[in-house]
Amino acid sequence: MSTAQDTTGEAIELPWHAEPSFNCFGCSPRNPIGLKLRLKRLPNGDHAAETAFSENYASYPGIVHGGIVNVLLDEVMGDTLALVHGLLAFSVTLRSKMLLPLAVGEPYLTAARISGQGNGVLHTQAEITGPGGELHVMATGTYQPIRSQQAREFMRLDDAAFGRVRHYFDHGTGES
Repeated sequence: MSTAQDTTGEAIELPWHAEPSFNCFGCSPRNPIGLKLRLKRLPNGDHAAETAFSENYASYPGIVHGGIVNVLLDEVMGDTLALVHGLLAFSVTLRSKMLLPLAVGEPYLTAARISGQGNGVLHTQAEITGPGGELHVMATGTYQPIRSQQAREFMRLDDAAFGRVRHYFDHGTGES
Protein backbone atom coordinates (compact mmCIF):
# COMPACT_ATOMS: atom_id res chain seq x y z
CA MET A 1 0.00 0.00 0.00
CA SER A 2 1.19 3.48 -0.79
CA THR A 3 1.97 5.69 2.17
CA ALA A 4 0.53 8.78 0.49
CA GLN A 5 -3.24 8.72 0.83
CA ASP A 6 -6.27 10.94 1.00
CA THR A 7 -6.91 11.44 4.72
CA THR A 8 -10.27 13.13 4.34
CA GLY A 9 -13.12 10.84 5.14
CA GLU A 10 -16.51 10.24 6.63
CA ALA A 11 -16.64 10.35 10.45
CA ILE A 12 -18.03 7.20 12.05
CA GLU A 13 -20.00 7.12 15.27
CA LEU A 14 -19.12 3.83 16.98
CA PRO A 15 -22.44 2.22 17.95
CA TRP A 16 -21.09 0.66 21.16
CA HIS A 17 -20.28 4.09 22.63
CA ALA A 18 -23.88 4.21 23.85
CA GLU A 19 -23.32 1.07 25.95
CA PRO A 20 -22.46 2.21 29.51
CA SER A 21 -20.68 -1.06 30.37
CA PHE A 22 -18.06 -0.51 27.63
CA ASN A 23 -15.12 1.59 28.83
CA CYS A 24 -12.60 0.77 26.08
CA PHE A 25 -9.11 2.20 26.57
CA GLY A 26 -8.83 2.76 22.83
CA CYS A 27 -12.13 4.26 21.77
CA SER A 28 -14.41 5.09 24.69
CA PRO A 29 -15.02 8.81 25.12
CA ARG A 30 -15.77 8.06 28.82
CA ASN A 31 -12.41 6.52 29.73
CA PRO A 32 -10.45 9.33 31.46
CA ILE A 33 -7.03 7.81 30.72
CA GLY A 34 -7.90 6.29 27.33
CA LEU A 35 -7.00 7.31 23.79
CA LYS A 36 -10.57 8.40 22.88
CA LEU A 37 -9.97 7.47 19.24
CA ARG A 38 -12.43 8.73 16.65
CA LEU A 39 -12.69 6.68 13.50
CA LYS A 40 -13.50 7.65 9.97
CA ARG A 41 -13.91 5.85 6.68
CA LEU A 42 -11.33 6.93 4.11
CA PRO A 43 -12.25 7.31 0.43
CA ASN A 44 -10.40 4.05 -0.34
CA GLY A 45 -12.64 2.15 2.12
CA ASP A 46 -10.10 1.79 4.94
CA HIS A 47 -11.07 2.71 8.51
CA ALA A 48 -8.71 5.15 10.17
CA ALA A 49 -7.97 7.26 13.22
CA GLU A 50 -5.91 10.43 13.42
CA THR A 51 -3.86 10.62 16.59
CA ALA A 52 -1.32 12.84 18.31
CA PHE A 53 0.06 11.56 21.61
CA SER A 54 0.95 13.62 24.66
CA GLU A 55 3.96 13.03 26.93
CA ASN A 56 1.64 10.83 29.05
CA TYR A 57 2.18 8.10 26.44
CA ALA A 58 5.96 8.45 26.07
CA SER A 59 8.70 5.96 26.77
CA TYR A 60 11.95 7.74 25.91
CA PRO A 61 11.71 11.52 26.01
CA GLY A 62 9.60 12.69 23.09
CA ILE A 63 8.94 9.16 21.77
CA VAL A 64 5.60 7.32 22.01
CA HIS A 65 5.84 4.02 23.91
CA GLY A 66 5.81 0.97 21.60
CA GLY A 67 3.10 -0.72 23.67
CA ILE A 68 0.81 2.26 23.15
CA VAL A 69 1.56 2.15 19.41
CA ASN A 70 0.39 -1.47 19.43
CA VAL A 71 -2.76 -0.52 21.34
CA LEU A 72 -3.50 2.01 18.61
CA LEU A 73 -3.03 -0.61 15.86
CA ASP A 74 -5.11 -3.22 17.69
CA GLU A 75 -7.93 -0.76 18.31
CA VAL A 76 -8.23 0.43 14.72
CA MET A 77 -7.99 -3.12 13.31
CA GLY A 78 -10.53 -4.47 15.84
CA ASP A 79 -12.92 -1.57 15.27
CA THR A 80 -12.67 -2.19 11.53
CA LEU A 81 -13.90 -5.75 12.05
CA ALA A 82 -16.74 -4.55 14.25
CA LEU A 83 -17.84 -1.93 11.74
CA VAL A 84 -17.60 -4.15 8.66
CA HIS A 85 -18.93 -7.41 10.11
CA GLY A 86 -20.97 -6.21 13.11
CA LEU A 87 -19.00 -8.38 15.52
CA LEU A 88 -16.64 -7.98 18.43
CA ALA A 89 -13.47 -10.05 18.47
CA PHE A 90 -10.51 -10.86 20.69
CA SER A 91 -6.99 -10.32 19.38
CA VAL A 92 -5.22 -13.62 18.73
CA THR A 93 -2.03 -12.25 17.17
CA LEU A 94 -0.70 -8.78 16.55
CA ARG A 95 2.52 -8.34 14.61
CA SER A 96 4.02 -4.94 14.06
CA LYS A 97 7.14 -3.71 12.35
CA MET A 98 8.32 -0.38 13.70
CA LEU A 99 10.12 1.41 10.87
CA LEU A 100 10.32 4.84 12.50
CA PRO A 101 9.45 5.94 16.05
CA LEU A 102 6.35 8.03 16.65
CA ALA A 103 7.11 11.43 18.15
CA VAL A 104 5.04 12.93 20.94
CA GLY A 105 2.85 15.79 19.70
CA GLU A 106 3.01 14.85 16.00
CA PRO A 107 -0.14 13.87 14.08
CA TYR A 108 -0.34 10.29 12.75
CA LEU A 109 -2.88 8.40 10.67
CA THR A 110 -3.56 4.75 11.45
CA ALA A 111 -5.44 3.04 8.60
CA ALA A 112 -6.75 -0.55 8.67
CA ARG A 113 -8.55 -3.03 6.46
CA ILE A 114 -9.67 -6.65 6.54
CA SER A 115 -7.27 -8.84 4.59
CA GLY A 116 -8.97 -12.23 4.83
CA GLN A 117 -10.86 -14.77 6.87
CA GLY A 118 -11.07 -18.50 7.37
CA ASN A 119 -10.74 -21.28 9.92
CA GLY A 120 -12.83 -19.24 12.36
CA VAL A 121 -10.59 -16.16 12.42
CA LEU A 122 -10.36 -12.82 10.63
CA HIS A 123 -7.16 -11.20 9.38
CA THR A 124 -6.38 -7.49 9.22
CA GLN A 125 -3.63 -5.16 8.04
CA ALA A 126 -2.78 -1.65 9.17
CA GLU A 127 -0.15 1.01 8.91
CA ILE A 128 0.68 4.23 10.67
CA THR A 129 1.84 7.15 8.55
CA GLY A 130 3.31 10.44 9.67
CA PRO A 131 2.40 14.01 8.74
CA GLY A 132 4.44 13.87 5.52
CA GLY A 133 2.99 10.51 4.51
CA GLU A 134 6.08 8.60 5.64
CA LEU A 135 5.46 5.02 6.77
CA HIS A 136 6.22 4.53 10.48
CA VAL A 137 4.61 1.19 11.32
CA MET A 138 3.19 -1.79 9.42
CA ALA A 139 1.03 -4.39 11.19
CA THR A 140 -1.10 -7.48 10.77
CA GLY A 141 -3.60 -8.94 13.19
CA THR A 142 -5.65 -12.09 13.62
CA TYR A 143 -8.94 -11.94 15.54
CA GLN A 144 -11.33 -14.51 17.00
CA PRO A 145 -15.00 -13.50 17.07
CA ILE A 146 -16.37 -13.48 20.61
CA ARG A 147 -19.04 -16.05 21.48
CA SER A 148 -21.91 -15.25 23.85
CA GLN A 149 -20.57 -17.60 26.51
CA GLN A 150 -17.17 -15.85 26.40
CA ALA A 151 -18.84 -12.43 26.59
CA ARG A 152 -20.78 -13.41 29.69
CA GLU A 153 -17.77 -15.06 31.34
CA PHE A 154 -14.94 -12.65 30.54
CA MET A 155 -16.82 -9.36 30.24
CA ARG A 156 -19.04 -10.03 33.24
CA LEU A 157 -22.07 -8.57 31.49
CA ASP A 158 -25.29 -8.61 33.47
CA ASP A 159 -28.48 -9.70 31.69
CA ALA A 160 -29.47 -6.15 30.75
CA ALA A 161 -26.06 -5.25 29.29
CA PHE A 162 -25.81 -8.58 27.49
CA GLY A 163 -29.24 -8.04 25.99
CA ARG A 164 -28.14 -4.68 24.57
CA VAL A 165 -24.98 -6.04 22.90
CA ARG A 166 -25.80 -9.69 22.15
CA HIS A 167 -25.93 -8.99 18.38
CA TYR A 168 -22.11 -8.52 18.40
CA PHE A 169 -21.50 -12.17 19.38
CA ASP A 170 -21.74 -15.64 17.83
CA HIS A 171 -20.79 -14.64 14.28
CA GLY A 172 -19.25 -17.31 12.07
CA THR A 173 -16.35 -16.38 9.87
CA GLY A 174 -16.14 -19.42 7.57
CA GLU A 175 -14.04 -19.36 4.43
CA SER A 176 -13.95 -16.53 1.93
